[in-house]
Amino acid sequence: MTLSGKNSIDLFLYRFVRGAIIVGTVLAFQWFFDIFTSSFTLTVAAVTAVVMQLILVVQFPNNDLIPKKVPRDRTIDFLKTEAKFILLITFMAFFTKWKISDFTYTMMITANFVFQSLLFLAWRVYNRHLLHPKSNNDPAPYKKNVLIVGATDRGKRVADIFLDHPELQTHIMGFVDAKREGLWRYRDVPLIGKVDSIREVIARNQVDLVVMAFENGDHVHIPEVFNTVEQMGVKVCFLPEVLGPRISKCRPYSLNGQPVFLYHSVPENRAALFIKEVMDRVGAVVGMVLSAPILLLAAIAIKLDNPGPLLFIQKRAGKNGRVFNMYKLRTMVAEAEEKKSELMHLNEMDGAAFKIQDDPRVTRVGRFLRKYSVDEIPQFWNVLMGDMSLIGPRPPLPQEVEKFEPWQHRKLSVKPGLSCLWQINGRNNVDFDHWMKLDLQYIDRWSLKEDAKILVKTIPAVLKGRGAS
Repeated sequence: MTLSGKNSIDLFLYRFVRGAIIVGTVLAFQWFFDIFTSSFTLTVAAVTAVVMQLILVVQFPNNDLIPKKVPRDRTIDFLKTEAKFILLITFMAFFTKWKISDFTYTMMITANFVFQSLLFLAWRVYNRHLLHPKSNNDPAPYKKNVLIVGATDRGKRVADIFLDHPELQTHIMGFVDAKREGLWRYRDVPLIGKVDSIREVIARNQVDLVVMAFENGDHVHIPEVFNTVEQMGVKVCFLPEVLGPRISKCRPYSLNGQPVFLYHSVPENRAALFIKEVMDRVGAVVGMVLSAPILLLAAIAIKLDNPGPLLFIQKRAGKNGRVFNMYKLRTMVAEAEEKKSELMHLNEMDGAAFKIQDDPRVTRVGRFLRKYSVDEIPQFWNVLMGDMSLIGPRPPLPQEVEKFEPWQHRKLSVKPGLSCLWQINGRNNVDFDHWMKLDLQYIDRWSLKEDAKILVKTIPAVLKGRGAS
């Protein structure tokens, strides 16, 4: 029997017993407490509960090296599945108006959870102790035989993955390497040949998978090894981290049908990013509506205080450096941009940014608007148009971008925002390098939860007006 066939039977039996426990629990409580008024309601409840449980434990296999048993073998995954099941059953019971007391319902759910937990413990023992042999040297009939090409650090890391995770059900036959020879072992896995002997190694043994883990200096052997293994009909697994990235993550991608490896150094959670986009647009509309009275008063004050246009439109660098028009309420004299060159010697920010604490170009009303960030309100329009986000690194000037160091340029890898960590950590009281590091910290740790935290902290930071100029 093949490994996949064995796994399928095991999983079927496991799911079958899970369903049987649910049905048994429901029938027992029906017998003792008469919780359902008709046999039809009882049947629907039992079938629905079983279907829900099965749906929650189903996982579509991705490939041969992602074991089907792992999610059901981890305690945290089991608890998550049971929590979802309880919520779904509670939801169904409420809306279908089950005639059952709260105490009886709680007892039934608890009884099911206890029996499911006992089954899970038995399943865990079976997976981790009974099914798997004690060492890599025991090639159990259900194990895949793996050959690792490369006996340096990358090859050792691959071996660690297989040896530390017996649920992958693999047996490492050994290493072949381009340079290393003689008697050599790593964690009891031997070196069994050189790269040029891989044809003979495969021919003499049952090899299910070849993992290519060359170091950078040995990539010249990749075409030869790949062609040989491919011709012999053995599956090949190629580690994508050829360049050893420290920031980027790698994932398989398709370039018009051509398989490629895509390295990305920004968040790639598409569902979360979609939610962020929706929240940006909705938040922009809400922000524009709520701030309309403040915007009207500010516009009147600007016009009465100093002649000139109401809005200040400035070119800013957005995602990946794309230039867009950013809108702000005018807080300076009309000819402020022309006077900037005369004030460069007063710049109080290091790096590419330009800030002056007591900028002589700022008007009386403008100073108040800046302190409480009222001048930023028109940027809700930029968010609505998709040029900016509610939360994200502040957009720099194109001329500032030209002076960025390479590591600083990564702040442009995401959409700029109205507020970010810089906004809630002192604004202009933060030096330029620290500012850049805060932006990169935001990118590396991004999540919807992090955005929510920043959004909540922005309100008191703006009201206090600290660090603004």
